[in-house]
Amino acid sequence: MQSLIEDDVENICYMCGCYGDHLDVHHIFEGYGRRACSDRRGLIVHLCRGCHSKLHDTSCPDMQILHEIGQKAYEEHIGTREQFREEFTRSYL
Repeated sequence: MQSLIEDDVENICYMCGCYGDHLDVHHIFEGYGRRACSDRRGLIVHLCRGCHSKLHDTSCPDMQILHEIGQKAYEEHIGTREQFREEFTRSYL
């Protein structure tokens, strides 16, 4: 699966930089049909199991950072902020 996110590489964890042959694909925007949009738009990053688990901890501030990175990539490569809001229901910027 190809990522639109700058510096994301399939075999290197986007968060900690560790190398791995079997990294998880994290959909930056999830829930309410947004996962399919993330998939279709390439708004994904590759994460090791530890970073992926940490990211889904509700107290992890990195989720907001990834949302901002994802929206910036969308606005740079795909469409406007208004179009982003229409697809993903809100703005993170």
